[in-house]
Amino acid sequence: MFYPLLQTIATAELLEFTEPTLLIELVNLIRPAHLAINRHSIAEQRIQQLIGILRSEPYLAEGLRHYIDHFLDNSYHLSLYAESGIQSQHGLFSEALQKLTYAVLPPAHSAETLRGVVNLVFHDSKDYEWLQSVSEHVLVELLQVLGWSSLQGTLSYNSGTYSKILSALLVLSHKLAAMGTEGDVITRLPKLSSNRKVSIAVNSFPFLQQHREIVQYVESIQQSGLYPIEGMSTHAQYALRMLVQCEEAVESIRRNRAVYGTSLSLTYQLERIMQHTARLRALIHLTLQPANPASDVFTRRLVYFWREVVEAENTHHNLRKHFAQNTALLAFQIVENAAKTGEHYITTTRKEFKEFFRSSMGGGLVVAFLVCIKIWIAMGKLPPFGEALLFSLNYGLGFIIIHLFGFKLATKQPAMTASAIAESLDVRRQSALRGEISLPNLVKTIACISRSQFISFVGNVLVAFPIGCILAWLFYTIVGSTIVSNAKAHAMVAELHPMLSLSLIYAGIAGVFLFLSGLISGYYDNSVVFNNIPERIRRHPALRRILQKRHIEGLAVYIENNLGALAGNFFLGCMLGITFDIGVIVGLPLDIRHITFAAGSFAVGLTSLLINGQAVGIEGIIWTTLGIVGIGAMNFIVSFSLALFVAIRSRNINIDQSAELLRLLAQYFRTNTREFFFPPPDMERLERLH
Repeated sequence: MFYPLLQTIATAELLEFTEPTLLIELVNLIRPAHLAINRHSIAEQRIQQLIGILRSEPYLAEGLRHYIDHFLDNSYHLSLYAESGIQSQHGLFSEALQKLTYAVLPPAHSAETLRGVVNLVFHDSKDYEWLQSVSEHVLVELLQVLGWSSLQGTLSYNSGTYSKILSALLVLSHKLAAMGTEGDVITRLPKLSSNRKVSIAVNSFPFLQQHREIVQYVESIQQSGLYPIEGMSTHAQYALRMLVQCEEAVESIRRNRAVYGTSLSLTYQLERIMQHTARLRALIHLTLQPANPASDVFTRRLVYFWREVVEAENTHHNLRKHFAQNTALLAFQIVENAAKTGEHYITTTRKEFKEFFRSSMGGGLVVAFLVCIKIWIAMGKLPPFGEALLFSLNYGLGFIIIHLFGFKLATKQPAMTASAIAESLDVRRQSALRGEISLPNLVKTIACISRSQFISFVGNVLVAFPIGCILAWLFYTIVGSTIVSNAKAHAMVAELHPMLSLSLIYAGIAGVFLFLSGLISGYYDNSVVFNNIPERIRRHPALRRILQKRHIEGLAVYIENNLGALAGNFFLGCMLGITFDIGVIVGLPLDIRHITFAAGSFAVGLTSLLINGQAVGIEGIIWTTLGIVGIGAMNFIVSFSLALFVAIRSRNINIDQSAELLRLLAQYFRTNTREFFFPPPDMERLERLH
């Protein structure tokens, strides 16, 4: 099926072609149908068939080569080398908006650019899949049949392709130098250079050095007119070493996020730097002649670059891939914020376990009061805005009080521990940057979080329920009437039923808010470091006039250690407080359910009914109790699942590894069930020995 088309190509008048029409037809013949059973093997078989024809008829191979060279010679290359597969400088969300625009109205590709030729020829968005599946040796053989088995035969000076790659090297190198010397990056390098483990000299930035070496490398090639031999070009070797040091600088900045802070723009910038270094390395290798001319090193590099470019162009406007790739970037940004509050939400020893129980009891005490205050606010029949504002202040200030007294609120653990979960995946401290993960470590961390969650449930509920009963009784004793009417009390009990109400769905909404509060805490903890807030407080002229030095120092230290927790708790209160009234405004049945508040609400409703002599059936109490347990489970499952999701996305764990995690978790639960609820016995014995 290839023979007639190849004959047409071999006899074509090249000057008549402004579009790669025949090349598009050739790839159409190779492309397997989307629904073909052995789609990928079909593509390889067809390419092998094409190779057989080209070998048997050398004039056809020569004609196809000249046809491809025609478009290489007459197209603009820079955009393909310097932009394809590299994130734009516009930013994460601006680029997403651009991709959305292109999805509605696709761009018009032109053969005037090599990037346009690639898009015209490989126009199917799934082309990269079958191209990736074809064996490397088959593609290498195809290039060799076409006469592209060496650097001299492929990127000749006469065609201009080689000089275009050299020009792209200069452009990319210049961009890398500019990015590496921007304020957010360069201000961190001197600090990192004081660390002996980082080989970065303050007066010799690798971002500037690589540019200097690449410029000299390109100039030496242009002056000599010779292809440099790999291992013989000192400029190329030194430029490659400088690119490695650029990557080391990026990794060092990432490793020191907890010390110097970070931002989304900086994280995005560092990712672009890594993409530029990778592309520069690939292009340098394409301009070097292998030391052994008989080897297929150059052809394999060309195949790799070809595959990379086709995939980048096929998925360039794919919003799903854009967000899938950058979800990992965003997740890494989130978990590396390392909220200090998360450190206090995981118990490992029996002593910590007991202390967590006591502090959870304190949290239950405060929540019982918050439940009663909310009821009093609701009795005022305020407009939605006023009610939402007071509900938010009640919850937000109440949660801040819980934090100030060192108490704990159930279900906050998963939300606050995304950083700890991600860190437990690392084999070593810097392993996140090398893709090394430890699923067994994560399983043990999950067990620690689970038992911390369990004991906080117990502590919160054991206090919130009886204190709620006492407060409802005291209100009746002082005022002479119950805090809620019989109808309201019945409603408070009924809305906790796990089957006859939306309580479990509302609990899931609360779980999302709990998770978001953890992210907010991490954001503010990072912001304190990134913006150097403590030092700015210490140097604040007004504070220095009205406060003593020790008081200013105490304030700076407190803000450094607690701003994230205070902000996270307050915003959590706001999110919980406004949900119901937003539902009223938009006409949707929105609300939240939290296990501790549910226990306190049940206590108030039940006590009011008993005071008024209303019958409360055992069956209703049992169902309500099950509803409260279900609410707690849903709070935990949703918030923990989201925290686990960002943790595994931040370490780029694939589906196979996720399945392995579930298997290890199930196995560990069967053999160590007790550890999910109580500290392990061996740890308790170790404590007694000490």
